[in-house]
Amino acid sequence: MEATNTSYGSVRHLADGAAYLFAEHTVRPGRAIPVRSHPSDYRSFVVLEGQVGLEVPRGDGEIETKAYGYLSGWHAFPQSAYRIASIGSEPAVLLEAGSVLGETTQACALPGHDAAACVDLSDYTVNKPWGSEIWYTSNVPAAPYALKRIQMTTGHRSSLQSHRHKMETNYVIEGEATVLSGVMAPEDLSAVIDVGELTTTVHRPRSGWTSPPGELHRVIAQTDYTSIEVSTPELDDVIRWQDDTDRRHGRIDSEHAKART
Repeated sequence: MEATNTSYGSVRHLADGAAYLFAEHTVRPGRAIPVRSHPSDYRSFVVLEGQVGLEVPRGDGEIETKAYGYLSGWHAFPQSAYRIASIGSEPAVLLEAGSVLGETTQACALPGHDAAACVDLSDYTVNKPWGSEIWYTSNVPAAPYALKRIQMTTGHRSSLQSHRHKMETNYVIEGEATVLSGVMAPEDLSAVIDVGELTTTVHRPRSGWTSPPGELHRVIAQTDYTSIEVSTPELDDVIRWQDDTDRRHGRIDSEHAKART
């Protein structure tokens, strides 16, 4: 995940070879990512550091600017046009997730007419025994990817789980997590898993991991930790091999009972 220099700062691609885009942009103060447009793709952005100004065209030829700070952001729909500027005194860092169905083009200036909408991220919150998730893309059901923020409290751990179809990439932004992974799940759902056979890695801020379909994995919070996860859209595709609260496979409706939209 080495950074590549750009006209505005740098970019790191966090999930090469995945079915989705996941990248970290650093934008120097006073600089901007050039005007972008993507006819076929949805994109989502989350600010990690600094202040970002999102510039979009209006039908009267004026440019509308909205400011975003830590852990806020927006979705850019297909046919949208927008410019992302660092508007604070420190560099801005933001994550970009999205589909990769077509090309992204760049221009020097925004068009003088309305483009497709950019809307704020959803705050749909799912309560978990170990913390919570915010499903950022719950307000864009047509997007062929899912983006969420995961928060886990110290000493808790996720299920030992696998997915039949879902692929996911996590990127730690706060705290420290131990990840068990590296072994494919058995076909027999009644099989007993020896967690001692899994590989252990430690992840701190600005590092992450990808879990392909079929791979066993578990996350253990060494401190309160927060990550951003992008995945393919199968959010209910969960096989729980071990779980500290004996949750079954798949979606747990009670976790969504008090969800905010």
